[in-house]
Amino acid sequence: METLTNKSGILVLKSKFFIYRALTYFSFLLLPIWMGKALTLSLPLQILVMVLYCTFIMSQWFLLGKEIDHRLKIYFRVNSSIDRVVYRVFMGMFFMTIFFNLLYLLPHKWIYNSFWATWVSLGLFYSWPTRGKIIQESVTSNFNEYRYLDRFEKTVLFLVIVLFIVSIPEFPKLDSFNSLKLYFDPNERVAGAFWNFITVNYYPFMKYPKLLKIAWCVHFYFLTMVIFLAAFYATARYFVSRRLAILAGFALVSTWSFTKVMAYNYGTTLITTYSVLWVWTTLWCTKSSTYRSGLFVGLVGAWGVIIDKTNLIIFIIQLALIFTYFFRDKTNWYKKQFFRYCSFGIFISFLSFVLSTSHSDFSPNLNLNFLSTGWGFIERKAFFVMSFFGILLLSLKTLYQKANRFDLGTFEQEKLNQFVISIASLFFLSTLVESRFVEDFSMIWILVMMSVLPIEVIFQKIRGLRSRRNMIYMIYIIICLLDSHFEGRLKIIYRMVQGNY
Repeated sequence: METLTNKSGILVLKSKFFIYRALTYFSFLLLPIWMGKALTLSLPLQILVMVLYCTFIMSQWFLLGKEIDHRLKIYFRVNSSIDRVVYRVFMGMFFMTIFFNLLYLLPHKWIYNSFWATWVSLGLFYSWPTRGKIIQESVTSNFNEYRYLDRFEKTVLFLVIVLFIVSIPEFPKLDSFNSLKLYFDPNERVAGAFWNFITVNYYPFMKYPKLLKIAWCVHFYFLTMVIFLAAFYATARYFVSRRLAILAGFALVSTWSFTKVMAYNYGTTLITTYSVLWVWTTLWCTKSSTYRSGLFVGLVGAWGVIIDKTNLIIFIIQLALIFTYFFRDKTNWYKKQFFRYCSFGIFISFLSFVLSTSHSDFSPNLNLNFLSTGWGFIERKAFFVMSFFGILLLSLKTLYQKANRFDLGTFEQEKLNQFVISIASLFFLSTLVESRFVEDFSMIWILVMMSVLPIEVIFQKIRGLRSRRNMIYMIYIIICLLDSHFEGRLKIIYRMVQGNY
């Protein structure tokens, strides 16, 4: 309230705000210039600095997404504060993708100059003080639900971070642009729009092949997997408690398949993590209670087509489900407004599909490879045995929605139906059209989700017995930790450091 008085010292507050923001922003922005002069640093330090740079990039996506919300007056309901983080990061990333694709059309010199002009302009815009910016929420305020974690939750969250750090896959020994592109996309599924975006995003490193390789590797692992884990956590929070959502993230990262999949195909982090974003978008847009969420749904569909043309099929199915079933209680006016906001993403999707030269096979074929893939993941992770009980639980909750013959815990039935239909659509399309829909990380996160649902029922039944809940929670932590192959992950890092990548 003191800032609203005439003698509030608002100029002092604005000065502090500008100095703090400007110094922080431009310190990170100068990292590409400093990295070019630090080629003699060890590989771990180079990776660390590149992670800091990618964190800076992600924060700018978040701020851009927040600014888009403000300009378009998009106000929405969320189930978890992480919903807002995932939404704004992706919104900012996609609009930067469009902008960087336009910059890619310019000559080399103009791309370089436009790159720096863009970030300097954004830095001045974000740092310029106004009363609203001074009192606005900070980025960290979106993680308020982590402020009140108990000791068990803090321990599991710490283990997730540690395992994520040591799970970084080996870097290739390739340096050229074309060889890296083929390494990350051996089947040539990703459209040129993505490569244009990533090229401009790391344009200062183009003249340093070693740094460009590190930048791409950090992007495909750090940025992509952080968004994947955040979207998975946000999806899990629709059905389980906060502590079980954190445990689910730990179960996902601790499985040895998390590292083995990337060792076999590094680029799968981009393609097979899209499914969780697709499912979460469906759950979120029906929760948001605003037709303006159609803009985000359309952009998610467009992003899916950019990284793989076959994702156009699940985008069409998603829209059909939303308009015919998930929005059955909405008025025709609401649906028309939702479609109007969604039309921009639909246009980008079909434009990307037509212009893309990537290889994708749309030929129908009966494929049950996901059965062997899923069983292989279960054999590597004992925790995933719980997924059979989760499948049984979902089946009973879906088939006997109005019957009271089964006391299987309390879930929001509408969200449960949306989740079941979305997952069933993925498996159906994987069987008849494209097995990639439930391959690798798509299968892993589904198994983890199925595994934590029965534990949620157990916790609901013993809600008043805190000591027993903590004991059960600790047992599952130990189970996940015992077969995490922590030493194998450390060996990979050791080989990277000793192999002069």
